[in-house]
Amino acid sequence: MVDFISEYKWLFFIVGEIIFWSSVIGFLLVRYIFNLEKLSKYLIVIWLVSDLWLLTIGIIDYRNTGEFDTFQVVITAFLIYALTFGKSDFKKLDRFIKRTIKKLKGEPLEPEDFSEKRYGMKHAFHQLKGIVIHVLLYASVIFILSLTMPFRDFSTLFNSEGTGDIIEELVKNGLFEHPAAAQVTGIWTLVVLIDILITLSYFIFPKTEKKKQKSSWF
Repeated sequence: MVDFISEYKWLFFIVGEIIFWSSVIGFLLVRYIFNLEKLSKYLIVIWLVSDLWLLTIGIIDYRNTGEFDTFQVVITAFLIYALTFGKSDFKKLDRFIKRTIKKLKGEPLEPEDFSEKRYGMKHAFHQLKGIVIHVLLYASVIFILSLTMPFRDFSTLFNSEGTGDIIEELVKNGLFEHPAAAQVTGIWTLVVLIDILITLSYFIFPKTEKKKQKSSWF
């Protein structure tokens, strides 16, 4: 059974993605077109099961082959997205579909149909909460990978001249000696650093509400 899954892992991956997107589309259709809110919640369970399935076949393939290859990289990327930006992106899509369906039905829009606007320190701390979750997830994955593969020699990184060289060296060689893990951790480390800098900028330069300009006629 394990050999069978490893042999047809990409097929299982495609099936998992089809189930995932079918559950998302089904959730939106059932929730807003057919107004079956309770039934739509069951489709979320299918969505979560599809993510668990991807994780399972990734682990099975790794244990069977003993290699962290392109397949594990793709699985890791999908799961990282689902656990970080996926939730907020789904909420945006959910609100967009809800507004669109209401407009088509001629129903009035309510304040909760739009995303909450945050400014100043409220916006900064909201972003900080997101980056803390991102960093914890990042640290957890790095720790798990470190149990199965060695870190690379960082002497070349410290000997780099200039910020540009350091970034290039980091993205190119990552944190581990394994090529696939190096690609994932290198790019992800850069994303985390950029995310941290953007979040800190909101504390230094708080987001302010744009004043609506009144049109004037001459």
